[in-house]
Amino acid sequence: MYLIATIGPRSCDNDTIDKIISGGANVIRINLSHGNYENIDKVVGYIRRNYFSVKLLMDIQGNKIRVSNKIADSFYVDKGDEIYFCSEDDIEELYRKYSEKRLIPLSISRDRLLKKDFKKIYMKDGTMEFKVKSIEENYIDTLSLNGGMVRPEKGCNLPGIDRSGWGITEKDKKDIQFAINEKADIICYSYCSNEKDCEEFKNAVFTSLRRGDLIPKLFGKIETKEAVMNVKAMADKLDGFVIARGDLVPESNLMSIPIIQEKIAYDLSKKSKELIIATHILNSMKYGNKPTVNELNDIYNMVKKNATGFMLTGETTIGKKQYEVVKTLDNILKYYTKITKKIKAK
Repeated sequence: MYLIATIGPRSCDNDTIDKIISGGANVIRINLSHGNYENIDKVVGYIRRNYFSVKLLMDIQGNKIRVSNKIADSFYVDKGDEIYFCSEDDIEELYRKYSEKRLIPLSISRDRLLKKDFKKIYMKDGTMEFKVKSIEENYIDTLSLNGGMVRPEKGCNLPGIDRSGWGITEKDKKDIQFAINEKADIICYSYCSNEKDCEEFKNAVFTSLRRGDLIPKLFGKIETKEAVMNVKAMADKLDGFVIARGDLVPESNLMSIPIIQEKIAYDLSKKSKELIIATHILNSMKYGNKPTVNELNDIYNMVKKNATGFMLTGETTIGKKQYEVVKTLDNILKYYTKITKKIKAK
């Protein structure tokens, strides 16, 4: 069973890594969308020198949409604020033309952003929600339905956006080569939605390998409705999949998640593929000391459905109780794995 703990800029110091691994994490996840190669290399070096049995998983961002680094400043959004989204292609012109507007540039082309009649835009795993008022020539006028902080590289969701032909980006190629150089045990491709995406990802990895390189496992992240529908066909191309619930919730809807999880678990078990459940695993422990009944029920059900791992995200990147969270999940997984084996043996 994989117990995957994510580390980020706030949780990549040696002391925190020690706490996470001593708590029971056997895989450390590094998201290559954040941080720079030099700093990540130092973190990888520390883990490799001190924890030989701990595996490394590295994420490449694929066609995930983010707040562009071209945004002028970070700012706080209140409920009821009028906010304008645009492509990073147009942000400089819009800053000159509309200096009074609160503009959020996105890492997406103008054509992709403006050709779809969006109803809502989400940010930060769906916790920030914007209702679309109108789509203009080079921006989208929205109304904020709740508050939150807007920063560069914050993840955004535009449900229903056309991702066809997006393909592997130059950043993805560089990140794949970096992950191979760092001997990552698993490389995970974000927003992998169909067979073609899987093929392109697989080809990009294998064309980057040189003689003697470690061949990593290749996982796809299921974050769109399209991926849910295509998972059976995609399973023939990759080693495993991550149900990335942080993005899947705003891309589909909250009530569908238990049904989607069950469908994916069923489809992948028939193909003998690995399945990781990610995000909102022990979210309550970022603020409290114990998991909720709902969290325990969710973990137990997915262990029973043959999930091969669970991934902590915000619990270990921005939470303050990394050791306690990881240790709690370790105990939960050991207990439920033991129980389900006994039940299946009867």
